[in-house]
Amino acid sequence: MSGSAHGAGAIGASVAPASRLKLCVVGAGAIGTALAGRLHAAGHSVAVLARGARRDFIARHGLSLKDGDLDAAFRPELAELADLSAYDLVIVAVKAGALPALLPPLAAAMRADALLMPAINGLPWWYFLGESGPLADRPLRAVDPDAALLPLFGPERLIGCVVYSRVTMLGSGHVIVSGRQELQLGAVSGAPPLAGIAARFADSGIAVTVEADIRRAVWRKLIRNAATNVVSALTDATLEQIGHDADATRVVTDIAVEVAGLAARLHRAVDPELTQLLEVLRTAGPFATSMLQDLRHGREPELGAIADAPLELAGMVGHPMPALQAATTLLKLRVRVLRDNAT
Repeated sequence: MSGSAHGAGAIGASVAPASRLKLCVVGAGAIGTALAGRLHAAGHSVAVLARGARRDFIARHGLSLKDGDLDAAFRPELAELADLSAYDLVIVAVKAGALPALLPPLAAAMRADALLMPAINGLPWWYFLGESGPLADRPLRAVDPDAALLPLFGPERLIGCVVYSRVTMLGSGHVIVSGRQELQLGAVSGAPPLAGIAARFADSGIAVTVEADIRRAVWRKLIRNAATNVVSALTDATLEQIGHDADATRVVTDIAVEVAGLAARLHRAVDPELTQLLEVLRTAGPFATSMLQDLRHGREPELGAIADAPLELAGMVGHPMPALQAATTLLKLRVRVLRDNAT
């Protein structure tokens, strides 16, 4: 399932042997704060780029994180867009829907040899970048509507990242990690210095594996995200509540099987691991998925990368996905109704 990266190409080669990372985390939501907190506590040079009310909050109060044995408040350096040329590694931890506006100025501000690690959910804009076959370098309009993101970074500058962390941000801005932060990293193409970067993350207390095929890892996570997030946001149910409802678990299972079937059509066959998925639901406790947290806080759920993108791909290859299509249609209606009621 995982392995080690071998060697480091010219791009970002200085990152691998360094004892400390010089990095910037773009986005100080739950995931961004959790990563920044662990790395900061381990002594790495961590800056945070945030905007609006979140930036103002950090300037006044700093950040705070409870992650296992780490319970700390810290004040990271607040970066500006113009500062990004100072960093070897930029981690983007925002919703996929924010990327069309964010990535072009980010790419312009970064050094030409710096690496980008998008820690995002769902199918990434770079999925077909550097791939072979009829879909090579094909943009995914659900996450890259103007096909503007695909040319921004060569694949050798991108580190694919799949995040497995149950992270909750409280109203105070305090972030709590349930369990342990886990990252799966892999080369999109080429040979970025994954072994060195993975080691620095692991030394910081984050569980890291280096994947030989990061796209296959993306599908494994997407199976769970598409099935659980959409159902949770649609029903206002926690993972535990879904796991103990027979009808809901049938819908979750149907969506998981559909997404796994789509992965197989794209030559990335993965086991949906239904028994394990249902056990995770039953034992998750009262955990609200990221989409449900978004709805409860009046934010738009991350449908583009998690639901619309696989449905777009399904249309490309002629793979029917009726369960995901129905659940996504109903969730979009719920979002519209909530928005209309709020006004």
